[in-house]
Order: sequence, then structure tokens, then C-alpha cells
Amino acid sequence: MKNLFLLIFISVSLFVVAQKDTLITRKIYKVLYSQTLKQPIWLEYGVKTTTCTAKRDGLDFYTEKGVITSTNSDYANNDYDKGHMAPAADFCQSKENMYLTFSYLNCSLQHYKLNRGVWKELEALEREWAKEDSLSIRIDVHFSKNPAKTPGGASIPEGYTKTIYFTKSKKKLVYYFPNVAPTKPLDGYLKK
Repeated sequence: MKNLFLLIFISVSLFVVAQKDTLITRKIYKVLYSQTLKQPIWLEYGVKTTTCTAKRDGLDFYTEKGVITSTNSDYANNDYDKGHMAPAADFCQSKENMYLTFSYLNCSLQHYKLNRGVWKELEALEREWAKEDSLSIRIDVHFSKNPAKTPGGASIPEGYTKTIYFTKSKKKLVYYFPNVAPTKPLDGYLKK
């Protein structure tokens, strides 16, 4: 009887933990979001050449009903930006698409020098590459076994793997970025 109780307890516990990771599909991206870590686990999106008609003026990150996410307070008074996983500039063809990029589902605690440095540089390159070939991108967010947390309880990622698939040429590029201030140029993060 004791073993049966233990088995039921373990099964229920695993079910509850599994419910904390939520797969969510939006019009422009798909994300596996950890409500426990309050951060994305992975996110996928596509990049195609586009004409920009929308601006990000007045947009700010927002929480999602029914999903426990990070909040504005998790990004206050520390070295972490609200790092877009799917960049707003890739979805400037409509105000609706750009708005979707400002969900906390699409946001990670990203070191500000990484976000504003080589990460931003790679995003700009992706838009250039998309003029010749459409891209599919997957970002895997990595955490240590016991990640540091913000005072609001959001876990700080250890790093990011960004895999870029080129549709026509079938080329694949994989970058790994530790979540710290960059110490090398962009090519230094390309996995060979």
C-alpha cells in the first residue's frame, strides 16, 4: 500500500511539474514557456523579407492571462534587458505582429551588453540573409541546475543557442552565446 501511495504521489508530482511548461503558439512564433522559471525554454519563428509599416513607439512588454511570466520588476535594477527572442524588427509589417513580440512569452533576462551587442548584430544579419532566402530560427534557452533568480523569482538564463535554418540553400548555422557581456566578435560564437 505504501508503494502504491508513493507511485501515485510521484505521478501526480510529475504531472504538476509538466503543467508548468506550457507550449504556446502565436501567429508569428511558437514557444515552450516555463512558468516555474518564468522564462522561455525555446522559441521558434521565421524571417522573411518584409516592408516595415509599423513602429514600436508606445509598445511595452505585457503579461499573458493564465500564464505565470516574468514581469517588469524582474528587469529592474540589474544588468538584464528585456531581450526579445523573436525580434520586433522582424515583424514590423503590421502593428499586430509587432505587438505580439512584446509578450513576456517572447522575453528573456538577457545581459544588456549581449542584447545590444552581438545578439543585435546577428538579428540584423538575419534580416539581410532573409532578402535572399527565408529563414527558420530556433532559440534554446539554457539554465544551470540551480539558476540565480531575480527578487521577483524569474530565473536568469545561463546562455542561448540560436540555430538558423536557410530554407532554399538548406544551410544551417548554430551560435552559442553565454548570457554575459560579450568578449569576442560575432563569428567567435559560431559553433563549427
